[in-house]
Amino acid sequence: MASAYHINPSRRRTCPRTAARVAVFAFAALILCGLCAPTAEAVEAEAVDICVPTAEYGCVNGILQTVGQKPIAGVNVTLGGTEAGETTTADDGTWAFKVADDGTYTVTIPQDVANQHGFATNSAEVEIVKQSFSKQRGVVRFDKTAASDGTSKSNSASTDTKQSTSANAGTTSDASSTSSATWTRFCQQLYSGIIFGLLLGLMAVGMNLVYGTTGLSSFSHGEQVTLGGLMAYAGTQMLHMPVIVSAVFAVVIGGLTGLLQDQFIWGPLRRKRVGTMQQMIVTIGLSMALQYLYQFFFGGDIKGIVTSVPEGIQLGPITTNAPALICAGIALVVIIGVTVFLYCTRLGRAARAVSDNAALAAASGINVDSVVRIVWTISCALAALSGVLLGIYLNGIAWNTGVTLLMLMFAAVTLGGLGTANGALVGALVIGIVADVSTLVIPSDMRYASALAILILVLLVRPQGIFGKRNRIG
Repeated sequence: MASAYHINPSRRRTCPRTAARVAVFAFAALILCGLCAPTAEAVEAEAVDICVPTAEYGCVNGILQTVGQKPIAGVNVTLGGTEAGETTTADDGTWAFKVADDGTYTVTIPQDVANQHGFATNSAEVEIVKQSFSKQRGVVRFDKTAASDGTSKSNSASTDTKQSTSANAGTTSDASSTSSATWTRFCQQLYSGIIFGLLLGLMAVGMNLVYGTTGLSSFSHGEQVTLGGLMAYAGTQMLHMPVIVSAVFAVVIGGLTGLLQDQFIWGPLRRKRVGTMQQMIVTIGLSMALQYLYQFFFGGDIKGIVTSVPEGIQLGPITTNAPALICAGIALVVIIGVTVFLYCTRLGRAARAVSDNAALAAASGINVDSVVRIVWTISCALAALSGVLLGIYLNGIAWNTGVTLLMLMFAAVTLGGLGTANGALVGALVIGIVADVSTLVIPSDMRYASALAILILVLLVRPQGIFGKRNRIG
């Protein structure tokens, strides 16, 4: 009897053939699916009149003008790359796109327009990196012509540095262009310099108070600025508090840290008669420790205090927004308040007496230690407030923001006059205006060098600073 498990030999031969046919059909189906699948399209970039970069999106913008700085209106501008879009230049030649993704973008204008105005090329590339102060805004200018010898000069395509205040203020300055500035650009950069100077002045006032009463130049003051911004970020984004409440919270934390520092560090060092040079070295170590502590707990990326997009405001040739004006106003009011406190209150007069002669002030019945402790608290609170305003103005705060501005604080204090109440503000305004306006004729990466050069020139003429007094030696 035939076995129940007997298999027909012909079926054995047909099984491999069937499997081969199934494999061929499956492979063909995969190819057809791949051909029929919709191709990925670039995300549409939003064309806007005014673009202010935030933590959520960056900006690719610029101005189209002739070699004689005359705007070219009504020209189609095409954006390519990770996101694509198309817009038309305004009457003043400006155009702007909001982009949500990082990457390299290509900006193109019609070839006939480029030929008509003698541009070397009709396209340029910019890079957007939202997690970087220096690359949140890509600025493109088509205003370079072919050289007379027949060689071509490339169009300027760069990222507008945002560590300064110019990006938040809506400026369209080109970081690599050294061409002469238009009146609009000059007004914009002057405005940006004033805003930056006011914020820098608020930082420097606290540093100057500490120097005036203790003779100590604190290298950890920048970290107090960073602390204020990070505490405001924690309040708004982690604790979900309103911005105003978060700002008050940050200022209180900043003042408390100043009180604790004097209680446990500077007070004991003073009582042991440790010199100011040794104390300054301690501030350097404290600065480094705080920097890496911030990086450990908050990470190395930029933290946005607010995520809402401010609406642009046009004030004549100046483009700005409400947060910038509010931050500048708060900084100015607080600086005026500190001046009134120093000259019109009993405690302020006691602080000035300690600044003039601590030994004589102590002999007059003034508790020097208490005055110095209050000054440390006020100084750190002012630094924290400046960190909050700076974080709102720059659309973010990073773990090393304070240390990047430390040298500018020292320059402002030295330029205005060490230990003087109003010197820090005037010095900061000079530094801010010179730094931003100088980008009209030099690369923006060198703007701080120009400010420090002004500092050197002023000190050569007036070593004690603008408001400093000459000290008799010998």
